[in-house]
Amino acid sequence: MAKLSKFKNYLAMTKPVKVINRFKKDEDGVTAVEFAIVGGPFFLLVFAIIESSLLFFANQYLETVVDDVTRLYRTGQVADINTAPKLKEEMCRRIKGLFDCNKIFISVDTADQFSELPPPPTPNNGSNVNSDGDFEPPENFDPDICPLQVIQFTASYEWPIYANYSAPLVADGLNDNALISVTAVVRTEDFPQTPGTTC
Repeated sequence: MAKLSKFKNYLAMTKPVKVINRFKKDEDGVTAVEFAIVGGPFFLLVFAIIESSLLFFANQYLETVVDDVTRLYRTGQVADINTAPKLKEEMCRRIKGLFDCNKIFISVDTADQFSELPPPPTPNNGSNVNSDGDFEPPENFDPDICPLQVIQFTASYEWPIYANYSAPLVADGLNDNALISVTAVVRTEDFPQTPGTTC
């Protein structure tokens, strides 16, 4: 027992042990070490919150624009919006800065009954995705909007995801981008038929 005690005293006198003991007692830089441990997950969480908030805001903004344009169709105020480029121009006039208008895909489908409408385009359908993996559905446009007709208006946008670690959570397999897709379905009012339309 005495030999063991002497050995411990010898170890305590050696330089490496003294250095270790000094580190055990020295608390300088503890805050920096703690921040290095906690900082990574904290910033990941902050970036995920910002990314999700931007995605949610963009979705709400596009939904507002689609509702406004759909109201024009519902009330028959679309006499001068009789082509797909004019419709996109009308949307771009209402969208300010958040979206690239050239990348918004618009589809306007008409039917006599709600049950006759096609499903909105999704990335699950291979025909809506091009060879590069980008969302590029066919854009339908019916220029003849008639009274008491069912209209389905769909606007889709491939929203870029910047925080790569959050891409698997919100992306739809589109090159790690999220798909914002807004659909509004209405029945038009009994407005006077626009001259030249076939109803």
